[in-house]
Amino acid sequence: MNIKLSICIPTYNRAGFIGDMLESVISQANENVEIVIVDGASTDNTAEVVKKYQKRFNNLLYYRGDKKMGVDRDMAKTIELA
Repeated sequence: MNIKLSICIPTYNRAGFIGDMLESVISQANENVEIVIVDGASTDNTAEVVKKYQKRFNNLLYYRGDKKMGVDRDMAKTIELA
């Protein structure tokens, strides 16, 4: 795998929006792009939505935190995982 671009996405309770965003990104991505999502312990069905897209796009990494840490820490974690 030769990743040239990492798209880092922190999220929290965005199940209603993340599918449209992933649809757009995946439609423009190729094997040199990875998507890294860090979920700050969402209480909605964000995980289920993301998992549907993981089946379609192999370079999608989803990490769900144990507790809400805030957007800054979630962003830092996406970069760490990228």
